[in-house]
Amino acid sequence: MAEDDATVQEGFVFAASGAAYLPLTIRAAESIRRHHADHPIDLFTDQPCDAPVFSKVHRLEAASFRPKFEALQRSRFGRTLCLDADIICTASMADVFELLHRFDIAAAHEPNRNADWAIQMFRTPVPPAFPQVNSGVIGCRASEQTRGFFADLSSTLRDSGLNRDQPILRELLYASGLRLAILPPEYNLMEIDVLEAQGRRNTAPRLLHAPRLHKHLRTTRRRRELRTVTELCGSRITRHIDRMIAADRTLGNSGRARPLLSRGLLGLVRFFVNDIPRGVRRLLARY
Repeated sequence: MAEDDATVQEGFVFAASGAAYLPLTIRAAESIRRHHADHPIDLFTDQPCDAPVFSKVHRLEAASFRPKFEALQRSRFGRTLCLDADIICTASMADVFELLHRFDIAAAHEPNRNADWAIQMFRTPVPPAFPQVNSGVIGCRASEQTRGFFADLSSTLRDSGLNRDQPILRELLYASGLRLAILPPEYNLMEIDVLEAQGRRNTAPRLLHAPRLHKHLRTTRRRRELRTVTELCGSRITRHIDRMIAADRTLGNSGRARPLLSRGLLGLVRFFVNDIPRGVRRLLARY
């Protein structure tokens, strides 16, 4: 793949430590490649890797359970989109790079904001109106300030002894002067079940982020490895995602597809229960 100066200014980055996570990372990168043929994809790892999906493979310098922050600090790109390995890309995310012309960091809110880990503070209380961002999808504009931020984040995480990075990321972002862009949930969709109740008025998911994709690596019990959208979501939801993409005008599509048809009985019931009372109230309000 040719890498002219304009293209190298932006690219995707993955980071993986340990041999077990490398196949998962390769599959995640391949899903990115299907929708971003012209963007380079780099890997930071402590393992040998010659997978052709990667434009360059960089050796990790420090052993860490969160190598993504070293990757963000060392990325060769002017604008980087760093992703966890437990993702499947379903549509183009190239517009995130446009945000990074204006903002320093881009990320989506943690969806489970009432969970124990999401309300956990680090050293200083932060208002609930500034919640954690999920660290599985982070965009970064290269600068002395952002490199310093991720270096500080890495060292603070290492010294803290915490096994989660998001409380520290939240506090350091809140205290920083960095410009933070919040991505819509479809750019880091973790609550996949909500798709069943969505229709053509909703924008389609760009990226599914599902910890279930690496659950087989984190248990001694034998679990089936999930490799595709269909294996993760089922054939009905997969068809629904395809129809949402076809209907999504923000992706340059027609908007004429009817995702409602693939919702199934449960999805139809949810749709009518949620929408009919609102429709009746609107109708009565006119008289």
